[in-house]
Amino acid sequence: MTKEYICERGKKSRVVLEVDPKEIQPNSTIILGFAGIGLIGPIVTNELVEKIEDIKQIGFVASDSFPPIAVFTDGILRRPFRLYYSEDKNLIVGVCELPFSSPKDYSDLARTICNWALSQDIKANEMVILQGIPTLHMVEEFKVFFAAEKEIKEKLEKLGFEIIPKGLVVGPEASILNECLNNPIDAYILFTDAYQQIPTPEGGAEIIKALNTIYQLGVDVSDLLDRGKEIKNKMMELAQKAQQMHLPQKEPGSKDRYSQLFM
Repeated sequence: MTKEYICERGKKSRVVLEVDPKEIQPNSTIILGFAGIGLIGPIVTNELVEKIEDIKQIGFVASDSFPPIAVFTDGILRRPFRLYYSEDKNLIVGVCELPFSSPKDYSDLARTICNWALSQDIKANEMVILQGIPTLHMVEEFKVFFAAEKEIKEKLEKLGFEIIPKGLVVGPEASILNECLNNPIDAYILFTDAYQQIPTPEGGAEIIKALNTIYQLGVDVSDLLDRGKEIKNKMMELAQKAQQMHLPQKEPGSKDRYSQLFM
């Protein structure tokens, strides 16, 4: 069976549930990962889908705002915005692997998702958003920060997580957070450093560790950390090559100020 959820205020998007809604327990937590900086969202959510044993796909989100891009893995076409559910963890995971065509479409998507999450079939309790903080420098230690509604802020602080005192959230993540502020769903966002143009598995691993602490997920991150080391080594190689390309040519045996800067 399938059931579609279309919000009156969000007519360009729809949530399609492909299982009996009775299979989803009330007061679930929804974690959404969008294709932003460092691909933190898809990295984390795909890893959760891979590692949580009982998780299964329950549906998808469709939108007229999706760009004309098809997604496939191992030769198999997949929906670009998929929804999964773990009964054991009472956790819904949304994996969005496409950017949206226009910022004007973010609100439409946010209204549709929140309308579905608040429906009598779902009755979700919390919404978790993930986002990377762009960095231009090599990161030695990735940390997780958060911003949240007041009630959740107190809970996360007791667990030892650090807040970001002031800042901006942009993109579909921001639209969903703003929509949650206007409805009963408690929402918060987890941040970590991320490389602007390169996937950042190390940052994703730290966010998964945080989610493990908050929701007792027990997801192993060793694979992600290994991938992070590979990416870091490749970045260092690229940085060295770029450095060599930009160094001025000099006569054999001569010295200049660059020789000390890059030792």
